[in-house]
Amino acid sequence: MTNNLTPLISPIILSTTMSQLKPEGGGYSRVDNPTRLLLEKKLAKLEKVKFALAFSSGSAAIATILSTLKTGDQIICHQETYEGTLRLLKKVFTKFGIKVKLTDIRKLKSVDRQTKLIWFENITNPTLEIINVKKICQKLKQEKTLIVVDNTFTTPIFQNPLVEGADIVVHSLTKFIAGHHDVSAGAIMLNNKQIFKQLKFLQHTIGAVPSPFDCFLINRSLETLEIRMKQHQANAQKITNFLKTCNHILKVSFPGFSGIVSFWVKGNQQTTLKFLSRLKHIKIAHSLGGTISTILHPASMMTLSIPIDRNLVRLSVGLENSKIIINDLKQALR
Repeated sequence: MTNNLTPLISPIILSTTMSQLKPEGGGYSRVDNPTRLLLEKKLAKLEKVKFALAFSSGSAAIATILSTLKTGDQIICHQETYEGTLRLLKKVFTKFGIKVKLTDIRKLKSVDRQTKLIWFENITNPTLEIINVKKICQKLKQEKTLIVVDNTFTTPIFQNPLVEGADIVVHSLTKFIAGHHDVSAGAIMLNNKQIFKQLKFLQHTIGAVPSPFDCFLINRSLETLEIRMKQHQANAQKITNFLKTCNHILKVSFPGFSGIVSFWVKGNQQTTLKFLSRLKHIKIAHSLGGTISTILHPASMMTLSIPIDRNLVRLSVGLENSKIIINDLKQALR
């Protein structure tokens, strides 16, 4: 504050080292940068939890959670899960003796004692099936098994999994929360203080933390998150309504509380790829959740654990006027 003026926007603290009044731990940006701590405080409040930790990517956040496991532990993961999570599980952590079971968790009636983590997304990627968090937690919850929910597609605006009974929530902040195609970051949110201390130790020891500038950008994005998510949702509903009346579309999947729509084009992969090549406004891209509409062909662009129809596409609906998006789809579906 200067001359009785207080900035409306929180400053970026770029210093990697903080001076101390007396010798003690901390004071190093990898451990407790003020800009990152502010972001973590805001994220915890948004997700309605006690603790939050920010990371340099969603994958870094996921890897940190998995680093709490030891040889012989088992993780049960829903069979349709983000490809980055599956890569970490199958190609990295299995080398350390971690057992990985991929299954449809909705069909499980119980889990064995070796299971330390149950992992799933409340909206699956890319078919957008809804997994009832409360129902899974009520059915599979046991004392020494933690339930982890990836809340990336829904964001805290539409669901708070810990309120529904989950133990840990993970986010790719890169997607809807940052929301502008310009930041890579991830986060873990939870209520358990003991587990938080363990994850906090891993955060500063492994060091996969976001830069102060990235944290500043996400703090900015949080100011508009609710209004952006409601617009993403409204646009996605209009696109869904259009696609359901289109003769060139076989099926549409829209969860109703996100900005993602998946749909199946009538025909084969060649038909689908021709449709994608005709798009003029919507961009073919891997990521999602930004202001610009993007589309992805999972069979060509993702590595999945289950077979996926080759005429399936996933559309991340942006914040453009919905007529622009619909007109582009209409001219490409011919």
